[in-house]
Amino acid sequence: MKGLGRLQTAIVSAVLMLGIGHASAGDAYPTRPITMIVPFAAGGNNDVSGRVLATKLGEILGQPVVVENRTGAGGAIGAGAVATAAPDGYTLGFLSSGPLAANVSISKLSYDPRKDFTAIARFTVSPSVLVVAPSFPAQTLEAFIAYGKQKPGELNYGTAGQGSSPHLAGALFESMSGVAMMPIAYKGGAPALTDVMSGQIETAFNPILEVMPQVNAGKLKALAVTTTTRSSLLPDVPAISEQLPGFEVLTWNGLVGPAGLSPAIVEKLNSAVREAIKDPSVLARLKELGLEVAISSPTEFQAYIDEQIEHFAKLARIAKVEIN
Repeated sequence: MKGLGRLQTAIVSAVLMLGIGHASAGDAYPTRPITMIVPFAAGGNNDVSGRVLATKLGEILGQPVVVENRTGAGGAIGAGAVATAAPDGYTLGFLSSGPLAANVSISKLSYDPRKDFTAIARFTVSPSVLVVAPSFPAQTLEAFIAYGKQKPGELNYGTAGQGSSPHLAGALFESMSGVAMMPIAYKGGAPALTDVMSGQIETAFNPILEVMPQVNAGKLKALAVTTTTRSSLLPDVPAISEQLPGFEVLTWNGLVGPAGLSPAIVEKLNSAVREAIKDPSVLARLKELGLEVAISSPTEFQAYIDEQIEHFAKLARIAKVEIN
């Protein structure tokens, strides 16, 4: 029995020391620069917002957070680099809805977004906007739906290609509204909007950042946003869900690490992200980018990723997207 007692004492001591070790690791972290992988090109929305966060995190944590752009495959290459990194907190990923949720339904990936990452904090969300030219016959969402039903198959909408957010938004809109439209693929959002303004196509579902200048200049009419509630950036523009309950297609981003990241480090990083968005200059810059702050706990962010994977899978089925 004495031997058993000594064994129990040893186990308890080991557990306590393990806990102390984790706490010490979290307290000391970071002791050197952190790499934040952004899986898209420099200058894009995801890159710019990632750099805003990286700069502020560096100030809060006392070590530089260096952005590294690893582009390709719709964000999958950069995401894969995060998934295979050492789980020590020195390689993080600033990933968006594409590599974390949508891509699994449209591409064969080298990683599993459910298992190969540690969720740290969701950062922002951003709606797309259903736009038409000011001369288009229907100037409200309700009128647009009625007009489309009168002319089935005659409306064209611009997309950034199969499986892109504008394509999925259009497919969901068709499914829920009963309006049959034809997707037209473009190499980017700008040429699609140019064709909407010139009347070459009737509409598009483009990110709010891309449409705001033309909407403010009166060159485009915003009919609705694709979030479930109205956007603070366009408060007078209704949400599509006001006419079609449950409609939602948005982009979002957040901070993740490789699977197995220490809970102490996760908590420290989550707290740092929360502190970062208290800075008025950070909030102002995000607003300029068409992004709304949507901070979450690590547990909430993981649940959100799982939910969005299922949501995008549904959208891909509706849009009849084939995995490539």
